[in-house]
Amino acid sequence: MVKVKKGLLALGALVGLAFATDQTVAPTNTAQGQAAKVQSKQSSALSQAISQLKEQELAKVIQEAAAALQETQQALLLLQKGKVQEALQLLQKVQVTLEQLIQKYGLVKLPVDVQFIEFNGIEDLELAMKYNKQVKKLVAENDFVDARFLLALLRDEIDIVTTYLPLGLYKQAIDLAVKLLQAGQVEAAILAIQSALGTLEVETVVIPKPILEAQYLIAQAEKIYKVNPDLAMQLISRAEYDLRLSVALGYIRSLEDVKPLLEKLEELKKAIKAHAATVEEQFQEATKGMQQVRQRATTTTH
Repeated sequence: MVKVKKGLLALGALVGLAFATDQTVAPTNTAQGQAAKVQSKQSSALSQAISQLKEQELAKVIQEAAAALQETQQALLLLQKGKVQEALQLLQKVQVTLEQLIQKYGLVKLPVDVQFIEFNGIEDLELAMKYNKQVKKLVAENDFVDARFLLALLRDEIDIVTTYLPLGLYKQAIDLAVKLLQAGQVEAAILAIQSALGTLEVETVVIPKPILEAQYLIAQAEKIYKVNPDLAMQLISRAEYDLRLSVALGYIRSLEDVKPLLEKLEELKKAIKAHAATVEEQFQEATKGMQQVRQRATTTTH
């Protein structure tokens, strides 16, 4: 099964460059030839999917709010060094920025920082299924020590850790700090700034990497199926593999939960092979199904 995965990942590396830069590229006669061609131009489908995800999440950061946070932290350092006037000027600048942000966005919380933590787990479906059964057996026997070890091997995900700044509460604390500094109460102002920084909220979103990859592969298959239907079908097969792997890793409760989507993907491959007129519509249904599966498999903690 590992060989199957790696071979199709090479095929999955076709993410549009070959076709975005040269729409007249003729498909090769064999999947092996196409894979070799793709490998020379692109990295794996998963790395491309993760790169896209990171770009999307980083684009959500409100730079003005992030700058206000950094300036607040800098003002705190200045106060701790006894540079009161410099700190006051910086905090007054933060006040103006926060007021502008409130006028623009309202009293909401804005993302000011995003961190990514990746866990690399088992990629072999058969091995994942084996460990899945062993974990259940160990838990039933109350052997949590060994179960934890296997569970770590079944962890294949990317965690998105986002820090939010709540505009209303944060501005209240900064306003108080400014007033205290103007009144000469430096120690109290330091506490107010620390209180402002304490209002930051952290959210962690966990996305299973096999599902992220499957979603990406279906999107790429839709882009190339007219040019290279054989490769498109192989990418869809790899997406099906990823869905089954997600079940074995425990991100999806049971195969029944993704059975309707797997059936849609099988029908989609048949439609591509037959050059059916319904292919585009079926891709839309598959894309919607993948999005729903990803939403159900994604967890969020605060």
